[in-house]
Amino acid sequence: MYRYLDASLALETRDMVTALIVFGAAVLISLASRFIINQVKARLTSRTSTVLDDLIIDAMTLPLALIIIVAGAYIALLQVSFLDAHLANIRSLFVVVYVVIGTMAAGRAINVALSWYGTEIATRTKTDLDEKLIPVLRRIVTIVIYGIGLIIILDRFQVNISPLIAGLGISGLAVALALQPTLSNFLAGTYVMGDGIIRKGHYIALEGGPEGSVEEIGWRTTKLRHWQGNLIIMPNSKLAEAIVTDFDVPEPHVVFVVECGVSYQSDLKVVEQVTLEVAHNILQTFPEGAKAFQPVVRFKAFGDSNINFAIVMKSVDRAGQFLLKHEFVKALHERFGQEGIEIQYPARKL
Repeated sequence: MYRYLDASLALETRDMVTALIVFGAAVLISLASRFIINQVKARLTSRTSTVLDDLIIDAMTLPLALIIIVAGAYIALLQVSFLDAHLANIRSLFVVVYVVIGTMAAGRAINVALSWYGTEIATRTKTDLDEKLIPVLRRIVTIVIYGIGLIIILDRFQVNISPLIAGLGISGLAVALALQPTLSNFLAGTYVMGDGIIRKGHYIALEGGPEGSVEEIGWRTTKLRHWQGNLIIMPNSKLAEAIVTDFDVPEPHVVFVVECGVSYQSDLKVVEQVTLEVAHNILQTFPEGAKAFQPVVRFKAFGDSNINFAIVMKSVDRAGQFLLKHEFVKALHERFGQEGIEIQYPARKL
């Protein structure tokens, strides 16, 4: 009997020593793999012009090291004879561990790729849609990857996930109904940013609604800075459905009209000539004026007291028209006074 116990103890000791040797070798191989990967990475990445391969290799170094260590631990446990009765449970446990490592590796690789895109590519595009979409996409992808990993683990333990999926479907429907306004604004924000016409800094006006300079286009709301200084926060769903005038597309120049009138005794040829001279001088004098634009004078109608006409001018942007109008009215009034051109007061004959 004692000989049997001694032999059994010696066998267990031998198994433990073998297991420790196998696990130790796996740890050494795992440590050596880092050095080998760095050497291989230096040779491979030197042939490419992008840093994406460097980032992916760096992201995969830790999962690869863990896979080697876990594989060594699994092989080491197989060397221990008294664990044979629990072999099925051990295999299931290590499958779960491998799924976790694989999920982590996939998540790290995708996050690295998205980060690289946001740094190297998104900053070069004309729209900031991708820059705003990447953080959201990263969260969604991470949730999907870890959700798939969880489903695989539950299936490995023979857990019936059909009720769980059904429950998630019902819960998702309820959440979707509760968040319908938020989701509507989110999708509208995706449309606005994806369309790429309305951008930050543009001055826009909604038909029958607010107007202002675009401060920020978010996923739920768009912020406008009114010319009075107030901040207007507008749901994206309203912006997507509205008729919008963008004063910066296709160019920021704005054509504007100034109304005027002169008495019936005035020489209209002289009025036209004087008005064009004043308008042209205003456009050339002030930086807000469009230098290449030729002002236009058009007589419109016989009014009650004056012959009405309009002067068409052009400013470099929307804000510049207000100063040009101000200066033009002053200069035209002064010039009319010098030329003896009269602007009549309203009069009624009974």
